Amino acid sequence: MCQEELQQEFDAIDAIYPDFMERLSDTQCVIKVPEHESISIHLSFPSGYPTEAAPQVLEVNGTSNSKALREQFQGLMDALWNSDVCIFDFLTEVAETCSELSEQDLKSHSHEADELELAKQLEQLRLEECLAGLDVNWFQSDPVTDRGSNFIAFAAQATSEEDARLKLDQLRMDSKVSKCQHVMTAWRIHGSGNVNFQDCDDDGETAAGGRLLHLLTLMDAWDVVVAVARWFTGTHIGPDRFKHINSTAREAVLRGSFVDASKAGKKKK
Repeated sequence: MCQEELQQEFDAIDAIYPDFMERLSDTQCVIKVPEHESISIHLSFPSGYPTEAAPQVLEVNGTSNSKALREQFQGLMDALWNSDVCIFDFLTEVAETCSELSEQDLKSHSHEADELELAKQLEQLRLEECLAGLDVNWFQSDPVTDRGSNFIAFAAQATSEEDARLKLDQLRMDSKVSKCQHVMTAWRIHGSGNVNFQDCDDDGETAAGGRLLHLLTLMDAWDVVVAVARWFTGTHIGPDRFKHINSTAREAVLRGSFVDASKAGKKKK
């Protein structure tokens, strides 16, 4: 993938349709449909884009007919792509297609349907299923759901940077964690010879990794690696996402007894 060409394409879309697009990572984004802003499309850009492969339509959100529309929109994408950037043309065609569809075809899910879908997602993310088959002793927070986003934090003991990276790689291989859009991470480790290690990674959720590391510092947590997974369905929740990232991370760290619960979050005098 040519990151420069992709970034230029994203910049052009931002200029034409301000605030219509959210970057989820270097290879994924969610874009609202022009003139039909209640509908959003989750796109993934393969390594061969734009010259060797077309973008993939992963999800269509905000409609009761999402599966059929996803297949229809992928057909439009495949027809439009011609070994070159194609997102602007794709949005134009999608907007026209939505205008031609009936209101019944595009109506949003009912509140009851949303609640059932979220309940189903939460059930799929329970501890015994989410960490099945992993050798690492991960401590997991309860899921937090907000407007279609699910957050779950994981904490494990780490004895070195190599150990932390290995455990995170194993976590990302889990069948359900691998389907989330972000896995934000941080660790703090006492090394040998009075050398300490700490690092973090946003994984596309800007500033999230630094906030996680700051939380571990405030809690005086050591020899621990923390990961917060976010499953995202297209609805923006703004700064509230950081509240959920921190709260689930704190819960996972406490469940693993990596800090004294009576002192967690309090600065040393």
